[in-house]
Amino acid sequence: ASCTISDTGAYGWITVQGEGTIGSLKLQTPAMIRFGEMTDDEVFVSAPAAAAGVTITNSGTEPLVSLRYFGPDANPDAPSVGDHKAN
Repeated sequence: ASCTISDTGAYGWITVQGEGTIGSLKLQTPAMIRFGEMTDDEVFVSAPAAAAGVTITNSGTEPLVSLRYFGPDANPDAPSVGDHKAN
């Protein structure tokens, strides 16, 4: 399965379960990391790439689960922290 996601700003991506690709980059959740070993679980998506849209493909047999984290001004329409308590 695959999908294309567009966003208003740059973000970091950490894969927490599964394997696949983001664009042409491999994604794979490591089971064990040795000292100095490079992993395929983290990606940075630039603002131009995020605006154009990146295609994520799940090539594994389990769900592809990720954590995306954005900078403070990446999405001006996002609610502020604590807004849910204002009502």
